[in-house]
Parts: sequence; C-alpha cells; structure tokens
Amino acid sequence: MLNIAVAFFGIPRNSQICFPSIEENVLAQLPPDSNVKCFYHLYKIDEVQNSRSGERGELKADNYQVFESMTGLLASTDGVLDRWDFDRVKTLGDTWADDFASLRNLIYQLNSLHAVTTMMESFNPDFVVFVRPDTFYHTPLPAYVFKHPEARRRNIYIPDWQWWGGLNDRFAICGRDTYVAYGKRIERIFDFCTATGRKLHSERLLKFVLQQAGAKVCTVDTTASRVRINGAFAEESFSPKRNMGKRENRYFHFFARLRTFRDKQR
Repeated sequence: MLNIAVAFFGIPRNSQICFPSIEENVLAQLPPDSNVKCFYHLYKIDEVQNSRSGERGELKADNYQVFESMTGLLASTDGVLDRWDFDRVKTLGDTWADDFASLRNLIYQLNSLHAVTTMMESFNPDFVVFVRPDTFYHTPLPAYVFKHPEARRRNIYIPDWQWWGGLNDRFAICGRDTYVAYGKRIERIFDFCTATGRKLHSERLLKFVLQQAGAKVCTVDTTASRVRINGAFAEESFSPKRNMGKRENRYFHFFARLRTFRDKQR
C-alpha cells in the first residue's frame, strides 16, 4: 500500500473558498487504495499584511477549522527570522525592493515548509503532495503520477507555468527521494547565493536545490490561483511560454516536458 502524505503550510487565508477545491482536485485524486495522511504547519495570526500584494485584513479563526482532524501544529512567527539568520539574508540584497517585506514572508513560508517536512518523515511517504492552503485549484492533479513509486522515487512534478527563471514553487508532488530537498530548501539559502552570486529568489532557489539533489523534474497541467484575504483571486498567467527566463531554462523546460510525456505512456 502506498503511503501518501499531504503537507499544508503557511497561512490559510480563505478556507471556505479554497478548501472545497483542495478536497475535489487534490485529495479526491489520490489513489483510493493508498494510505493517506494529512499534515500541517500553519501560522496562527490575527491579521494579514502584505505590501507587495496590497493585502491587509483580519484572518478569522474559522480558517483553521478544516485542519483540526489532521496532524500538525499552529505556530507563532516568533523567533523564525533569528533562526534562519535573516540579518545575513538581508546583506545579500533586497530582491523585490520592498524594504525586505517579501523576503521576510519568504523566510516564514520556507520555515513552515521545513517544519511540516520534518513532521512527516517518520510516516515514510512514497509520495508527498505539498499544498498551500490559500490556493484555489481549478483543475485536478493527474492520477498517473502515483503509479510506479519505485521508478519515480526521484521524480518531482511541478506546475507547467510561472517558472520566473527558476521553477514554480506553488505546489508539488514529490517522490520519496526528493521531498526532503523540496521541503527543507531553506537550509540551502546561503549555498544558493554563494554558488550563483544571486540574491535570494524563491523560484531560482528551488531549481538550484532540486538540481543539486539530482531530482527528475516533470510538469503537470494543473492550474491554481492564490486567493487574497478579501476573497479576490490573484491574477495568474498559466501559459508555459511566459516567465521561462533565459534559454537555459527553456531547454530545462523542454526536457521536463519530455520526461512527463514518457511518464504518461507507462
């Protein structure tokens, strides 16, 4: 029997909007004869403020109710920035030029991802589905990815859109040999910046970490939109032709899609 972990992380902004789509297009798509266990690490906060997206509003307590039957932790953000040496991160540059607000939020997100990944390791999953709880899924995850778990230990399936010169980090399905690299990539921040000479960048960090881990990157056509604190859907582009970055990434994308095509034939 397959062990499949579903990992929720970050902040659940609009569970009444997002979670029904997660139930339909993520949880209901998992193999029915598998052993599924849901884990979460979520920040318990009263208000969301994000200068980059223009968000500001109350985060109601009922957003957390759908996770109560799962295994996890509601946590504070206290001490997170110190743990990951945010002062040193800032010396590398303000990637989005917003007084480090976006970098701060990225550290919080990556810390949450790290925590939920640690939580599920003893479950010994064959596959891990990483899910942001503030995302509405328009289309279902493909079922074929969960076949042949031994052959797909090093596989990782990511959205075929919004790569931003790296790899889309919105959600992922990881084999047993790649989920730790994906989930604990915060540990590699300074390795990435030293090796590439770049400021910390979420999508490029992901690509660097997965390449270092020898992951086999594949794509999925599943689309999903972020839902803001006021219930509005973020404007998203789902075209795989946009935001690919340099020629090197377009080659990388071509081979990821070729690998995906071969997977579908099995």
